[in-house]
Amino acid sequence: MKDQFVIAYLADLTMADTVMSHALFLSQMLNKGLILLYVEDKRHGNIAVDEATSRILALEKQYASIKPAHVVMKGNTQEVINALPTMLNGVVAVAGINAKAKHGTPTHYKEVLHLFSECKIAYLTVQKPMDTTHDYDRVAFGVDFRKESKDKLIWASYFARFNRSQLAIMHFDYKDDGLRQKWHNNVLFMNKFFKGLAINYSDETVHGKALFPETVICNAAADRQYGLLISVTTDTRDLDIIEWFAGVQEHRTIRNDNQLPILFLNPRNDIYVLCD
Repeated sequence: MKDQFVIAYLADLTMADTVMSHALFLSQMLNKGLILLYVEDKRHGNIAVDEATSRILALEKQYASIKPAHVVMKGNTQEVINALPTMLNGVVAVAGINAKAKHGTPTHYKEVLHLFSECKIAYLTVQKPMDTTHDYDRVAFGVDFRKESKDKLIWASYFARFNRSQLAIMHFDYKDDGLRQKWHNNVLFMNKFFKGLAINYSDETVHGKALFPETVICNAAADRQYGLLISVTTDTRDLDIIEWFAGVQEHRTIRNDNQLPILFLNPRNDIYVLCD
């Protein structure tokens, strides 16, 4: 048995191939076990446990060589997701996003963000299967003036160390001296962190209006052929007036038209990380 697990959250079994392709890659990259998770939740009106079990057992046979485990249960999906690190020793989850899903269904972008809003592990949102094992060769993440930028460094280092991914930090050219100094302090912290792990990265300036900076960075990462964006969700305690009415920026990045996978981290001090 592995010490920690990648969780393939199979909310909609029609997206199983999409979720499994990414979850399998992460499991192999991180050398962690793989658990297939399905929750029969009356809120979602999805298929019953018996039928789901039969279909997931068939799915397991397709991946028999890696010996995945499965958990099929009834319950409140958000409570199950909140318990992933303690109940299943989860370290990262993979969730499918369907741009055409109806509101309130488990693959609708707002529902996924709601279900994972208190999650203590990273979660990867995906819209299409991996076409190649090279999809994560180039990984991008934004570094701005906020302290939350530092939260991305640990997971960025995992891709660099375990997948030899090329890392790129993307940032705006701040004109305000105060914001520029805060950004510079984050870069100094990042340099020290990466130097200790012998990790190199490229530095890329992003141009555009920064009303929703992560959206601009997401579009730039896709345009420049990066295969993954690491992002931190908005702290609900710090919502401004625009976010209250227009929505938070992860509402835009998660369902980006380029179908770029987004690895989300919630801004909290007790995020679970790898045992390596």
